[in-house]
Parts: sequence; C-alpha cells; structure tokens
Amino acid sequence: MIKNNIFSPFYYQGYVEETPQIRADYLPKMISNYEHSPNHSHDWQVHTNYTLKDNLPNEIDWWVSVQHYKTYVNQFISHHFRGLELDWRIDGEPWYNVYGKGQKADQHEHMTCDFSAVHFLKFNPEVHEPIRFIHPELSKTKYLSRFKPQIVDNLGTCTRQSYYKEHFVPVINEGDLIIFPSELQHLVWKNQSDETRVTIAFNFSIHEKKN
Repeated sequence: MIKNNIFSPFYYQGYVEETPQIRADYLPKMISNYEHSPNHSHDWQVHTNYTLKDNLPNEIDWWVSVQHYKTYVNQFISHHFRGLELDWRIDGEPWYNVYGKGQKADQHEHMTCDFSAVHFLKFNPEVHEPIRFIHPELSKTKYLSRFKPQIVDNLGTCTRQSYYKEHFVPVINEGDLIIFPSELQHLVWKNQSDETRVTIAFNFSIHEKKN
C-alpha cells in the first residue's frame, strides 16, 4: 500500500503598512481597557472584547481599521481565487485580544465563516508566542486522536516533523497579518512575558460579486 496525501492546509501572511497608524488609533484604548479589567472575557483566559463589550471604559470604533484591512483581504482573494469575480464581507465585528502574563487562548476554530484574519498589533517575537495551527487529522479524526501518542511515537523522524507535525508555528513579526481557513484549529500558549501581546482579529466570508 502506498500513502497519498490529498489536501494541505494553508495560510497567507503579509505586513500591514498601516500598522503604526492602527497602533496609534487603537492600542492606547485596548491597553486602558485591559488595565481596567485584565480578565474581561466570557470564558477565555485572555482580555478580549469578542463576546463582552460592556463595562469597558473605551469603546472601539472599528470603521477605520476595516478600511485598512480591505487592501490585504482583496489581495488575498485576488491571489487565492484567481480569475473569479468575488466580493467579501466581515462577519460581525472585529475584536481584539490582550494577553497579559499567564494568559492564553485554548484550541478552537471559527466555524460560522469562511476565513479568519489576525493582525499582530503588539508583538515581540523574542518573548511572545505567535499562533499554533493544529494538524487537521490529529485534531479531528477520531482514530488519530485516540491513538495519537502511539502514532506519533512510531512515525519516522522525517514524517513526524512534516506531515504529522502536531503544531505548525509560523514565523511572525509585529505588524504581520495572517489569513487562514476558519475551520483550521489554532491556539496561543501562555504568555510567559511581562510584555502584553495584542492582536486584532476578524472573520469574513466570500460571495459572488453582484452586477
């Protein structure tokens, strides 16, 4: 029997030229909200306005940032769906996450949309965890999840480090934006630093352009 790989997950990455302006517009409000309520979330170990927007001193108006991100989402669509006339819309509103020391994001996915994007607004690659993508088979397939330790231990070194690598961690710099399929599970390990780690995230879906 010969093994044949079928599909491969992907992500897009690029630097947001407007990062200094976005930082100036938004970062002070985000840090102020974090200092007011470091554990502000529904059930996550991170400060976020994803589900809870009440009782925060600074309201975030996302209109300006959405205009900045349009350029990069359009580039992604033009490249990934080459030759197709497509448009897109943000699902809901963007949100931000502030990771203080010891805070993290557990493994999850975004299943109500097509793609997700993360902008690394305040990020020090020397001390901060970027993002960890989970291998789709090891995270979802029942038999692989059940026997994962034995399967990984029995794999050859080359295979273990490539196809069956449990986590993939991209190289990220401050200001980078990544776009990936929303069903791709991901997580962020605990922030071990005293420096806060701040991201802006949003989900979007694509559709045919209307004439």
